Amino acid sequence: MRQITTERLIIRPINQRDYDELQAIILDPIIVKYMRYRDVKTPSNFAILFKDHFLKEFGFTFGIEEKTSHKLIGFYEFHPENGVGILSYALSQDAWGFGYVAEAGSAMMEYGFNTLHFDQIEAHYAHLNPRSGRVMEKMGMHKLGIVETRNADTEDEIYIMAYALDKEEWNLAEQEPAV
Repeated sequence: MRQITTERLIIRPINQRDYDELQAIILDPIIVKYMRYRDVKTPSNFAILFKDHFLKEFGFTFGIEEKTSHKLIGFYEFHPENGVGILSYALSQDAWGFGYVAEAGSAMMEYGFNTLHFDQIEAHYAHLNPRSGRVMEKMGMHKLGIVETRNADTEDEIYIMAYALDKEEWNLAEQEPAV
């Protein structure tokens, strides 16, 4: 993958230099509380994940680097399933609330449709984190509804919500003049 730049970010392949910053994100229980990486709780678990996933999934995993500081502040990744790219992302807590996910997400949508040739891009979030749903809406995605129900540590149910965008919808939105 080539490097993609946005107004404030550099989106690029994850490399060995990202180890410490990415480990801090993945091992932060608040950040990954509802993500697929919530069970990665030790440095040795992370070391395996980093080597076997983040470094090997070239073309599907990307670091989000803040342009001025050159600090890795998060990641985006696609999990391909039958022409659908299931999008995951996470940001370090100190990067929350600045619009970085939507900014990077727009660039990742273009990459997913035009380079990876997905027919649809889908993203999931836990209903307890509605900010993720709002980010998905900002990226032009529409709500699909509940795709999974899980029991939390507290025995309360967690609803996994999904948003999606088809390539045709994305192409039409890209052709519309800005208002």
